[in-house]
Amino acid sequence: MLDWIFGKKCAICKKKERKSVKYIDDQGKHVDICYLCVPYAERRAYRKR
Repeated sequence: MLDWIFGKKCAICKKKERKSVKYIDDQGKHVDICYLCVPYAERRAYRKR
């Protein structure tokens, strides 16, 4: 509800971040990843949305 104020949770580290990058995981789900976890997400072969 207030995601635009507090940010969404990162799918990897579960922190609430305002700036996130949208990715698609290997199951086809849309997930938000924080900037600290982007290198890890790319190593896990997540695709950018």
